[in-house]
Amino acid sequence: MSFLYSLRLTRWGIAGFSALAFALTLLQSVGFYQIVGHTPAERAAFGRSMAQLAAQFTVLIAAPIRPDTVGGYVQWRAYSFFAILFAIWALVSAYGAARGDEERGLVEQVLATGTARTDALVTRVLGFAAGCVVAVTVAALGVEAGVSGAHESIGIDSLAGVSVNLLGLALCCYALTMLVCQFAASRYATAASAIVLLGLFLLNSLSRQLDQLSAWRWLSPFRYYDLSQPLAPGGTFDVRGVEALFGSAAVMTVVAAVAFSYRDVGSPLVRIPVAPHHVLREPDRNPVWRVPVLRGLYERRAGLAVWTIGVALLGVLMVILTKNIVEPLLGLAQLRPYFNLFITSGIYPSFLGFIWFGFAQLLIAGYAIAQVARWSAEDTDGRLEAVLSNPISRRGVLIERATVVMIGALVVAAASGVAVGIESHAQSIDLNQGRLISASLLLVPMAMFFAAIGALLVSLLPRATVGLLGGFAFVSYFIVQLAPIFHWPSWTQDLSAFHLYGQPLSSGVDITGLVMMLIVAAVGFAVSALLMERRDVGA
Repeated sequence: MSFLYSLRLTRWGIAGFSALAFALTLLQSVGFYQIVGHTPAERAAFGRSMAQLAAQFTVLIAAPIRPDTVGGYVQWRAYSFFAILFAIWALVSAYGAARGDEERGLVEQVLATGTARTDALVTRVLGFAAGCVVAVTVAALGVEAGVSGAHESIGIDSLAGVSVNLLGLALCCYALTMLVCQFAASRYATAASAIVLLGLFLLNSLSRQLDQLSAWRWLSPFRYYDLSQPLAPGGTFDVRGVEALFGSAAVMTVVAAVAFSYRDVGSPLVRIPVAPHHVLREPDRNPVWRVPVLRGLYERRAGLAVWTIGVALLGVLMVILTKNIVEPLLGLAQLRPYFNLFITSGIYPSFLGFIWFGFAQLLIAGYAIAQVARWSAEDTDGRLEAVLSNPISRRGVLIERATVVMIGALVVAAASGVAVGIESHAQSIDLNQGRLISASLLLVPMAMFFAAIGALLVSLLPRATVGLLGGFAFVSYFIVQLAPIFHWPSWTQDLSAFHLYGQPLSSGVDITGLVMMLIVAAVGFAVSALLMERRDVGA
């Protein structure tokens, strides 16, 4: 496999994440000057407020250094988020290289040319590394463009340091996903890799609050990423931490290459032994496979179980954190204007709606994107052709897909709502049960919002769907964050599903937002049905 061919396979991811990184650093840099004030006293007060606020959320992101400066603010607001963003990119890209290409038959074609397995894997790693170099460089250019407009500057050494640190984390996450994919079966590789990365992220973040985890956080690559904050004045560039990231990435790449050389294409390295059984050449007699929708849910039962349990546990964790966070924050008079933006009724319901359901929206969007990624894979690997040959109409396939996503999202939302309700009662947080049910169920139309846009993209550009939909989700999220800072018109916020969701736990259901989400979902699936009828499968 040539290096240029590897770049070609990842071109959509490189373009999308580079554009997103540039936009985020540019907007955060420019936005800093919109809210920081004009006098040294105003800047100092702003920095103290942000430091006090961030201190209560260290369970999620590292505490900032000098948030009263543009470097410290961008390091905290942009590059802390990039740890998650680039880890997701690494996860999706590495799975595509390790397992997705196998399902599409690309790996067999490459190996048939005489290319060694280790060379093929290392080339994919180098291709991703080159793409990351582009993305982190463009992100640094966004910072420079943002501060130059205010006649300030950030040193080249600081920009280079934060870029190298982010590159090391991305490569480490990519190599780790590659390694996990060698040991996990194809259908479970994505879930297994996501669980490992999420576990390492939570290990690092929770260790800031739980002393019993601090002895183990050296296992997490996110720990070494947090050691360097070179953009902030007085921040450091931890050479050993960066060396640990690149060193572990190199070691895991070598181990993954060796594992790949010993396993069969399409199979995990270690197969679980099973008892001898008779070979059956007849169709499976399980009646579930003959019932539309049920067969889709049955096929996705393992992934749905992981999503349901994971989101419910995170909901419980967020309730506990809300209880511990709110009381210290209420004593900070400087932050009261900020709290007034989302406290509309009771204090605890408002905070829980802001913290948990804000995070739950991202999770349910991620669930929808995962389902859309499966549709895109089925379009390109031949499974959709097999389904249509049954015969099943294309419109029937689309209706079944939409129904499966809706029921799956309902299961995830209902389980998380029950878990949050039980834990809130245990923490003596008084919630309106009707609003809790509404807030949980409102996650279903949000999932359908993203699924409909994904279905439309699958009908147009199946290979680029995941990257485009993921980029749209992140842009949609940051519209809500940045629109108040830049005083954008209210209609711009209506472009975001996160704004349409509203604050149902504290303010009740926003009927207008709900109707708009349902209209987008209906129109998206209807248009995708028309487009799907008119194009060739896999084209």
